[in-house]
Amino acid sequence: MTGSDPISDAVVAGSAAGELGDAIQASRRKKRERYSVFQAPTPAGACSNCSTQLSGPVCHSCGQTADTYHRPIWDLLTDILDGLFGLEGRLWRTLPPLMFKPGKITQNYLSGVRARYVMPFRLYLTASVLFFLLVFAFDGIGGGDDTPATIDPEDVASVEANLTNLDAQLAEAGISPEQRAEIVRMTEAGIDQAQSPPDLPPEVRTMQGQVNRDEIKRSFRQALLPEDFPAETAGEDAGEDGPVVVGDGVMVDPNGLDELPLPVRRDLADRADRIIDSGGATLAAEMQRWAPTMMFCLLPLYALMLAAMHFYKKGYFFYDHLVVSLHFHAFMFFLITGLSLAAHVIPGWIAVMIGLVWSNWYLYRLHRTVYSHGRFSSILRLVALDFAYLILLSFALLGLLIVSVMTT
Repeated sequence: MTGSDPISDAVVAGSAAGELGDAIQASRRKKRERYSVFQAPTPAGACSNCSTQLSGPVCHSCGQTADTYHRPIWDLLTDILDGLFGLEGRLWRTLPPLMFKPGKITQNYLSGVRARYVMPFRLYLTASVLFFLLVFAFDGIGGGDDTPATIDPEDVASVEANLTNLDAQLAEAGISPEQRAEIVRMTEAGIDQAQSPPDLPPEVRTMQGQVNRDEIKRSFRQALLPEDFPAETAGEDAGEDGPVVVGDGVMVDPNGLDELPLPVRRDLADRADRIIDSGGATLAAEMQRWAPTMMFCLLPLYALMLAAMHFYKKGYFFYDHLVVSLHFHAFMFFLITGLSLAAHVIPGWIAVMIGLVWSNWYLYRLHRTVYSHGRFSSILRLVALDFAYLILLSFALLGLLIVSVMTT
């Protein structure tokens, strides 16, 4: 069976058009002729691929550029960067209308005006790379708060009293100060001391953190594996429903967990131990690894929501809705990236408000421009999309958490 996949052809055609535009821009610049052992099989002025006589930098028969690329690698890289980021590059003709004229480049692209803009998929990749680079490589977004945390002196006194009692119990057990110092030294690496009162000695904060982690791990195991804790579950409160407190504000609801096979629950308990021992670092690393994949999977789902919302309108295809989804998500990545940087100089709540107003105004104008809806109809679709996407994003984040835990 012969033929081609229309969707694959469309994607390839879009990518090829982008590469072709960059090649044309590069070919217009005068190149220094350099000798190469790899000579074209056709005479000068003819396409080296199909032998058609050339009338420009691109063969009108097969589409191959006339450039041989026999130049230093840094010269080729300069052409690529100049074609993308140069003043005449398509990125600078794409970003302003993308951010400030919602729906314009989407409507132009779907109408056939494409060469002047960055292709939708390349635009999405550029925006997502910048966003995740900012979030993951530079430890999140926002300006942060350098103000020292205020701790209630009564809480500090209570912690110190508890630690004094603990020291007394250790002394009664015959543990010498040298042995205590050795325990502190062995458990010092990787301990989270952020929640410890600043007035406590480092070794006390280290021991307190280890004790807290051990208690949380034990509570998780008791919730997941009641078979391993017969003494605790045999009391008069055995079988009582409700969540189990495993830390400050952290609870695990054991209801339904007993229906899972025992090997699965043991595996979950082991994964929880690793996450707690690392202070959550392993879970955060897995979430960072899977987050771009999650966002990429949301693209066609958002396009499906747009398609379902416009099922009654003729002349719209899934490809059209997918381009709308690509442009909208690229806009959101650029917007959040810019506001995250601005949050270092403006209050965070102002950045959040700007993001909410700007993104909703963008969706409203997108419906008005691309789908030609009226004002009231666009507002209704905006509210419906916000609600549906919020539900979809909630399930996506839950799936991201589950996948991250299972791959930890």
